[in-house]
Amino acid sequence: MRKKNGEGIIEFISEGGIGSEARVLVELRTKFPGIGGTIITQEGAVTALREEYNLSPKSGHKMFLRHMIIKKLEDYFYRKHVYNLAHIPRPLGSISRVGGDSYEAYLYEWAFGNESFPWRETDREGNLKSVKLRDWNKFADNFYKIGIDMGMDITDPDDGRISKNIIHQLSSGIDIDTFEMNSLWKRIDFGYRSVPMDYEKLSDFLKENKNDLISVLRIERYQMLELATEYLSKGKDKMKEMDIGRLDVLVGDYRRKTLDHYTSRGSGLTDKLPYFDERTESLT
Repeated sequence: MRKKNGEGIIEFISEGGIGSEARVLVELRTKFPGIGGTIITQEGAVTALREEYNLSPKSGHKMFLRHMIIKKLEDYFYRKHVYNLAHIPRPLGSISRVGGDSYEAYLYEWAFGNESFPWRETDREGNLKSVKLRDWNKFADNFYKIGIDMGMDITDPDDGRISKNIIHQLSSGIDIDTFEMNSLWKRIDFGYRSVPMDYEKLSDFLKENKNDLISVLRIERYQMLELATEYLSKGKDKMKEMDIGRLDVLVGDYRRKTLDHYTSRGSGLTDKLPYFDERTESLT
């Protein structure tokens, strides 16, 4: 089903999965509501719409902020050559609606591939071996050091030998000699149960590495990380209104830059601006 929503298009593709905290729908979208305003793109993006079971106000925005923090810190890691390929899909927007039709959700890039690969496999002699996922140890260890546990909820609850919440994008089987799988994978599901976050430890990391983070990510992204962490750890009631407004602006700019690659600007296409400034969502 396709519906033209305002100036954008939203087309339902399929169910994407159901978990303990949310359900996911797969959509083709050119319209992305979220903190800082609604963004219209010229090219459609295959999008995961994660509908939260938790309907407390702003829970959709908070899920977006969790994902955004993780994504920007990954940008820091791979720009520092801790590992060389991105393993986090881009967060794209969020929805928070209160009242009789309360609705909380957020949007991110759909990760194509297969979820259930084995963590254990037998060798030629029939011995059980651990499967190595390239980049996984560096990925998980570096996030764990700053208070984000990516090693949680990555095995099937009914069969611990099978993976969960890791989408392998181009699996051609496990190398029988090395028991290693290639690095074309994405980690998904950043809910509170799946990825615990220690905000105190994260805040300490941001403070202790301020200058380096700014040099790698630039000051606006650093400020966004700092304010988003404060918002999630303290709540908006303990923040200055000016700081919440600043976070709105910084997130809006981040989202526009993130969606830039879905906007065609070649000659002969269109001179129309890709963004529709509709302030329907904010953190206040």
